[in-house]
Parts: sequence; C-alpha cells; structure tokens
Amino acid sequence: MKNVFFPLLVSFLIISCSTEEVNPKKEIPGDPVLKSAIAEQNNTFAMDIFREIALNEETGKNIFISPMSMYYALGMAGTGAANETRDEFFELLGWQNQSDSSVLQAMKSLYNDISPANNGITLEVANSLWQREGAAIKDSYKNLVAEYFDAQVSALDFADPASVDVINNWIEEKTHDRIQDMLDTISPDAIMYLINAIYFKADWKYKFDRDENQEMTFTKADNEPITTTFMRQKGTFRFQKNEYCSAISLPYTDSNYCMIALLPNETIGIDGLIEQLTIENWKKWNNDLTYQEVELSLPKFKYVYGTKLINQELQSLGLLKAFNPDEADFSNITDDQIFISRVMHKAFIEVNETGSEAAAATIIEFEYTSIGEPEPVFNANRPFIFAIYHQPSASVLFVGKVAYPEQE
Repeated sequence: MKNVFFPLLVSFLIISCSTEEVNPKKEIPGDPVLKSAIAEQNNTFAMDIFREIALNEETGKNIFISPMSMYYALGMAGTGAANETRDEFFELLGWQNQSDSSVLQAMKSLYNDISPANNGITLEVANSLWQREGAAIKDSYKNLVAEYFDAQVSALDFADPASVDVINNWIEEKTHDRIQDMLDTISPDAIMYLINAIYFKADWKYKFDRDENQEMTFTKADNEPITTTFMRQKGTFRFQKNEYCSAISLPYTDSNYCMIALLPNETIGIDGLIEQLTIENWKKWNNDLTYQEVELSLPKFKYVYGTKLINQELQSLGLLKAFNPDEADFSNITDDQIFISRVMHKAFIEVNETGSEAAAATIIEFEYTSIGEPEPVFNANRPFIFAIYHQPSASVLFVGKVAYPEQE
C-alpha cells in the first residue's frame, strides 16, 4: 500500500470533472417490518459472502470485509437492473415481492437508524456514481441513487489517466485514508463506477489496560505457534459456549455497537466453524449470550484485506446475468448494452487497547458490452471470527477472520 496521497484539489485541476447536483438529501420514512427484513437479509448475505470468500482464500490468510458496504453498492446496481437481471439482484438482496419505492425507502431509513448519535462512535457511509463524460446514463437513475443512497454523482474524462486518482482520492477521503490506491486502472470500455465507502471508529466501553498486556502464544491453523501481544482483562461480558464455539460480545462506548468474537472449539477448528456460520446459527449464538464473569485474552491486530475481486463469489450466490455481456439488462440505467465487469472490495481493521477502527470500500465497474460452572475463559489464541454489529437494527457492519494477529 502506498503512502503517497495526491490531494483532491490537484486532481481536479488536472482532470475534467463535474459533480451533478441532483435531489438533495431528505429524510425518508421506511416500513419497520421491511427494514427488519432487509437487515436480516444483509446478515444472511454477510454470512454467505464471507463463507464464499473464506472457501476461495488461502487457509492461513487473514480476511476482513464489510458486507454492509457490498450490500449498499449492490443495492445501487440492482435498482438499475431490469427483468431477469433485476430478479437475480432482488433475490440476492432479499427484496423479492416488494415495490422498488418501498425497498428504497427502507434502505434509506435503515441507514438513518444505524447512524450513531455522536456519543463516541464514528460511522460514516458514503456512496458515489462516476460516469464517463458523455455517457448516456439516464437522469431518472442518477436522481434515484442521489435521493435514496445520498450518492455523489460525477462525470469524469475516463480517457485521462488522472481519473483513477480522482476516484481513489474520493475513497481515501471517505475512509480517512485507510483505503488507498484501490482502483488500479480504468478500462477503455468502462462506462460507470458505483462506489460505497464505510468508516467506523469506536472506543471500548471497558478499555484494556496496557500494563496488563502479555506476550503469549497464538497457534495458527497449521499448528505453527507464534508469539504476539495479547490484551487481557477480567470483567462481565455477554458470553456463551456451545458445541461449535465460544462467543463473546465486547461493547463500545455506545452499547448499541459491539464486537462479537467467535472462537472455535479446538475439535472443530476455524474451517469447521466457517461451515457452521449460517444466519440461523448466527442468530441463535447471539440470542444465547448472557452476562457472565469472563477472563478475556484478545490479541491486538491490524491489517488490510484486498483489493479483492469478488465476481466469482457473487456468481456463486446467484448473481449471474449481471456479469454476462450477452444477458445483463441494466436498461433502467442506460439504453446502451452494459454489464458488470468487476466488483472489488478492500477493507482495513485495527483492534487495540483503546477500541477499533475499520474502513472498507466496494467498487462496481460497468463496461459497455464488447463491449455453577467453572469461570468461563475466552482466550483467542487460535484463528477466530469476529463481527462489528449494530444491535438495535440487528445489522452486521463488518465480519472477518483472524488467521494470525498481524500487527502492521
């Protein structure tokens, strides 16, 4: 990852770029039942896409994604699809049998629900649409993503190599410089990019004392032991142990937000736990958490995952026609024949004594078609899964696997 940052102002001086002012932000009410269903579908998508990525990734590699970021980007793309392509998006997103307007209102309202009330939590979500200058993107579609996704709509001269810097600078700004150099190049056939960026930062409600840190052994999935820094404390946390794993919920300063860590039992291992990571199990394990006195040891970790191409994983989940140049139907976006050429994702996570910082971005590239028991112990000394979760809406914001506690 490069440390060079090209100021946004310089990029705008280099390249022709225009930002269209369409439909200013406004509060939109959403049906609470539908919002709850969408939140649950986001969680289903979270477990499914994480499992697909984990299956296709090297066993010993750390993973971290934001399914919420992917969900919003795919939501913007899905609203521009038609006919069978639309059906596949709506199936993936859980929007079947709903009108477009009710779904979009619920999506907008759900975002308002998960936004923190400025009490020690930073959660920022940003969307944007970048079109090739002169491309015939329909005003109705641009108005829709601006109104319901608060998307910035901009036109760029894609033939100018500096366009890459403009888009990357937008991502860097929205993720507080945590996601850098994500877009590598712009294809000559590219017509549009839909981008979501998400940034989260929060302090623990119960901070770790650095003086309690201890160098301890973390055993990787291949049984290789490594020594790393563990944060330690004893306190009352929501905890449970089942046949597959131990689970613990660590609250942030705003207790509506927490990190839930899942430590596989030694007999099942990390791969076995990933196989069991279904939405049904996720809900059960979450609901079974009860307050208990726990002796907690958690390794510090910090790493970047990606840029990851997730075309294959999305196709495995049923999104097929959108990637097929001959079958994709995005006629609600443009009358030109276009398809999705790449869906890219990149994410950053740091967990330390103070709290957590996380950021992610998702890019969807469109191209023309060619075009009484013993005291519980939670010692995360082997690969484990964790998620950052908004409890009132039951929404998974981020989910990851620590194969080893990389401390960048």
